[in-house]
Formats: sequence, C-alpha cells, structure tokens
Amino acid sequence: MKTDEDPLEKRLPAVVLTEGYCGKFLLVGVTVGERRLVLLRSGDLWHREILRSAEAEIRALGLSEARIGELGGAHLSFEPDGAILIWGGSDEFGACDHRYAAALLQTVWPGRRITCIPGEIP
Repeated sequence: MKTDEDPLEKRLPAVVLTEGYCGKFLLVGVTVGERRLVLLRSGDLWHREILRSAEAEIRALGLSEARIGELGGAHLSFEPDGAILIWGGSDEFGACDHRYAAALLQTVWPGRRITCIPGEIP
C-alpha cells in the first residue's frame, strides 16, 4: 500500500546492482494495486534465482499482495573505462528490452556510457 511517508519507489529501488558487477540481470515487473514498477535485479548465477531473490525482497517488505513477474534477462559488465555493456538474454525468460535496462542504469549512473550489443557475448 502506498503512503506519502513510504513511497513504493523508496522501498523498492529501481536498480539493485553493485558497481563493477559482471553477470546476469533480470527486469522484474511489480504491480501493487494500481501501481506498476519495473525493477532491475542482479546477483545470482541464474535468471530464475534472480527472480526468486526479487520475490523474497518484495515479500519481506510486507507486500504480500504484489504481483511479480519476469520481463526478460540479459548480461552486463562494467568495463575498465567505466562503461557498461549489455548483451544477450535469458534462456528461460528471453531477452529483456536492453534500451529500457540502459535507461534504468542511467538513473543510477547518469552520464555513464552504456552500450547495448545485440546477440550473445561481445
């Protein structure tokens, strides 16, 4: 439930990703009542495990009524020059919208060069 004191966006940051990360990520759709958010989550070896971790994160916030679903996955890496590369997809969930993922990352790292590469490992 959304309140002015506790906005949903504050409780569920759009991006949970450690700078320097190299691996898989997943876009996750979350609907709570009339509110819909798209989150970028990472940190596990498998896209399905990233989804399970995101579900646990959301449920731990007391959002038991939230509808949670995957919106596709991909891979990313931070390059030595600080740039971020996004490529590929998830065998289980398909590829996410790379440009949407890049836009989410820009909210955390504004001005950072983010390159979306079609296909598999660059």
